[in-house]
This record gives sequence, structure tokens and C-alpha cells, in this order.
Amino acid sequence: MQKGCFIVLEGVEGTGKGTLSLYLQQELEARNFKVFATREPGGKNCVVAEKIREIILDKNSNVLPLTEAYLFAASRAQHLREIIIPHLNKGEIVISERYVYASYAYQGEGRGLGIENIKKLNTLAIDNIIPDLVIYLDLDPKIGLERKFKARQDLDRMDRETIDFYNKVRNAYLKFAKENPSLIKMVDASKPLEEVKQRVLDLILEKINKN
Repeated sequence: MQKGCFIVLEGVEGTGKGTLSLYLQQELEARNFKVFATREPGGKNCVVAEKIREIILDKNSNVLPLTEAYLFAASRAQHLREIIIPHLNKGEIVISERYVYASYAYQGEGRGLGIENIKKLNTLAIDNIIPDLVIYLDLDPKIGLERKFKARQDLDRMDRETIDFYNKVRNAYLKFAKENPSLIKMVDASKPLEEVKQRVLDLILEKINKN
């Protein structure tokens, strides 16, 4: 049974998930909350999931779309059971950069495998573990990619997709947010960083105080 609070940050490339995760951990710990920050694919302190991550992101790997979907689900299953659930059971706030919604958007819509198919594939992987709150950071993919390319030189396999691919991913996220307003809160990631940080922190504190 989940005792802590499970927070997920979602969005296309370059929306600042990593920056926000670090900021949120610092702010929440300053308020005396116990926080564990992690990310997908792979996961902090999760050796098996990290090895799968290496395969997924290897720019020299010829990973087919369906194989990619299974790899994400396998990594998620390990990460969830070995890392996330134990921390939740200790009453901690777990912040994860991405969760199953990324697979729905990237493999289901972006790769064209079908969102319902990806949901079925991940049913066993997530075992009905739903986050308490999902923050969707919305941003034009062109802006997001420009940010990412400016910040990094070592682009991985997932960074090499077309703008059409990322537009499909974004549209899927927008659809999820519209269909699940109580779970998924959309934040405009094109706003100044400090404004985005404060908005996300406010949403999380509101959720924690309601629990």
C-alpha cells in the first residue's frame, strides 16, 4: 500500500524535468519532507533498469519500436518494485521524471503502436500503481529541442527523432491532460523558469496538504 506521495513530471524533450526535480527535492526537504528523486528509463539505484536504459538510448542500437516499448515496460517494472514502492512505503515523497504516460505518448502515439496497446503491455508492469499527481510540462517541441541541443552535445538515440514525431507526442500528452484533469495538471513550460518552478511547487504542496 502506498503511504507516501508519488509525483511524476512528464513532457517532451527540453521541458526542464531534471532541473525541476532537483529544485523540488531541495524545496521539499527544506520543509522537512523526506524526498526521493528518480527518473525513467532506468532509475536511481536500480542496476537492472539502468542496464536496460543503456540499450534504449544507445545511438548505435537498432531498437525496433515494439522492442523499445517492451524495454521501457521491463525497466519500469523493475524500477517500480525495487525502488519506487519501497520508498513510498517508508512515507517518502517520490518524484519521478517520467512514468507510464511517457510510453503512452512516445511509443503509443509517436511510434504509432497505439495507446491502447501500450496500456495493455504496461498493465502488469505498473500493477495499478497510479501517481498521486502528474505534472505535464507543456512546450512547443521546437523550443524544447533547441534547449536540449544547446545544453548537450552527446545526443542519444531518442534525441534524433523528427519534429513530427515530437508533435505527435505532445498532442498525446495534451489529450491525456484534458481527459484526466484531476490527475494531470498542465504547466506552461515556456514561461520563465522561476515562474514554472513556483507553479509546480504550489501544485505539489497543494496535493500533499490534501493527502
